[in-house]
Amino acid sequence: MRRPPLPLAAATLAAAWGALYSVGFWVAAYVRFPIHDDVRYDYVAAEAGLRYGWSRIYDLDLLRALSAGFPAPQNTIHSGGTFINPPLLAWLWAPLVAFSEPVAYVVWTVICLAALAWTWYITAPFQGLGKIAMLLAGLALWPVMEAFYFGQPTFLVLALVAGAWWLIRRDRALAAGVALAVATALKPQVVVMVPVCLLAAGRWRPVAGWAASGAVLAGLSAASLGGSGLRDFWQTLQWIQTDPGHSFFTVASIFGMGFVTYAVLAVQGVLCVLVAWRRRDNLDVLFATGLLGSLMVSFHLHQPDYSNLLLAAWLVLRGSPSLVHSAWLAIGFVTMQVLTMGLPAPQLLWDVGWLGFLGLRFVDAQDAQKEAGEYRLHAERQQHGGGDDLAHGQAGI
Repeated sequence: MRRPPLPLAAATLAAAWGALYSVGFWVAAYVRFPIHDDVRYDYVAAEAGLRYGWSRIYDLDLLRALSAGFPAPQNTIHSGGTFINPPLLAWLWAPLVAFSEPVAYVVWTVICLAALAWTWYITAPFQGLGKIAMLLAGLALWPVMEAFYFGQPTFLVLALVAGAWWLIRRDRALAAGVALAVATALKPQVVVMVPVCLLAAGRWRPVAGWAASGAVLAGLSAASLGGSGLRDFWQTLQWIQTDPGHSFFTVASIFGMGFVTYAVLAVQGVLCVLVAWRRRDNLDVLFATGLLGSLMVSFHLHQPDYSNLLLAAWLVLRGSPSLVHSAWLAIGFVTMQVLTMGLPAPQLLWDVGWLGFLGLRFVDAQDAQKEAGEYRLHAERQQHGGGDDLAHGQAGI
């Protein structure tokens, strides 16, 4: 058999060791603590909904009572931590309450791993060993490991966003909007800029599907909570946000939570919209900008949320980024690992730099020609009333 190039083989081997470390870390942590705080919050919220009604899933006293049966220290609702996701996540956890929490944790992890694998399968660049290296490198990222460790719905969200991207490329924009709406209903702060960037690019059909589906999900959520549940939800969000740990991995860690932070977040949001408009002819870059931009405008983030950038990088690498651009992505791998040291500043600066690369078209001639061809098709379809999305035959799939 022909040997792969040495750089590719070396990178794959390094990624494999990193992935093995992450998997080993999760297994060791699970053996020691099979009941994890974040997983327990989802579990008891679903249990509260099934036993006492969905209006009670944010009732702190009830969640404390349901947690009391767990072994210490996983038997309380403490300051800075409780169930704060929209109701959809509790609904998804409802079937898992049939199992004990340790078993439910494993089942949930397997589901999330399958979601990551599917996302990788449809979006990751390259073929053969190169594509495998992309998956191993993703598993080696610390935010990815933490998303699994904390039982976050991160990879369900990314699978839905990847699904929306996949559907748009197959001219199924309204269905893509539904996928985006479900992703938003699971974790709004990490995807909110994706529909905004699509709208800035003039791709209104997926945005229409997102808005309509989101309205339905919001209505169902409000109906399930009722007035008392909505009040509990709002009060819980206010209580949680008093803990500075929830904004530590945002620009608030540099400027504090005040006017300067909100101004920086707003400016970054505007810049993301401008990049989306400038790169409106490239669907891959649009989605990458939306995923990156969602992190850049949020004031509530944790390390697992930076897993967004894995999907964003895969999409960009499907094109032909310049050597400088590729080197910047490699630096991003390092800054994401540095997050575990409690140093968000390098990552925050890297985010701004990558937005600049995305906006300045650091691509080679081949990719630029591909963009031009896709944009011409997009314009022709608009003129003939055929919608705003790319035909499958021109999508490079």
